Amino acid sequence: MTRILTLAFCLITFTIAAQTSARIGLTASPTIAWAGPGAKLDNQFFTVSRAGFNGGITLAVNTGQRLFFRFSASYSQQSFAIRQSSVPYFKTDVRNKIINLELPLVVGVSGFLGSLRHREYVGVGLQLPLSHTPKIVASGDSASVLKYSAISSNVKPYPVAIAGFEIGSEFKNDGAIFFGANFRYGFSEIYSSTFTSNRFNPQTAGYKGTYTGFELTYYFPRFSYWFKRDFTF
Repeated sequence: MTRILTLAFCLITFTIAAQTSARIGLTASPTIAWAGPGAKLDNQFFTVSRAGFNGGITLAVNTGQRLFFRFSASYSQQSFAIRQSSVPYFKTDVRNKIINLELPLVVGVSGFLGSLRHREYVGVGLQLPLSHTPKIVASGDSASVLKYSAISSNVKPYPVAIAGFEIGSEFKNDGAIFFGANFRYGFSEIYSSTFTSNRFNPQTAGYKGTYTGFELTYYFPRFSYWFKRDFTF
């Protein structure tokens, strides 16, 4: 599945780049990720969503009046935590940071809302893990009383489903800026973290690549790159 998605992305991106109806832009998104539903935790432990970000380059092309495609390559840093905080002055968590190279491919439709352009899309993305880091943070009495360790495993590439929308404005020279929201859903666990200590049982939670974010995308004006012909979403 991974090889098929990678090959499809490369072939389609090469084909689109050769056409004159493409736009290049930059995209950035603050995100919130959370652990998978299969966590194995004692009652005094729980998982916590943490902020992350996603940013990179994007390539979009229109086919017809309403249909469009968009292909991106982005750097994605997502995080979640396993936390214990059941006793006063006793707080401990392990914060898991996962860094991916993402290759999302989406297809959608567009229309107008007054003078603004809106677009809705669905698609699939491939997450390629670059690094993963569990970091233990302890405070209060727990910092001097307990000994901790964290183990990570099962880091591997997996596809995610994508859905989202955006709304924005276009400029005279074919530049544009769009703001929107998107959601990524992972089908399989790509990262597993186990939090251990000399005082409690091992606590395990995983990450499936699932997160949501608010996205800002800026398309460069037409004169700033080699795509010269008129193109309107």
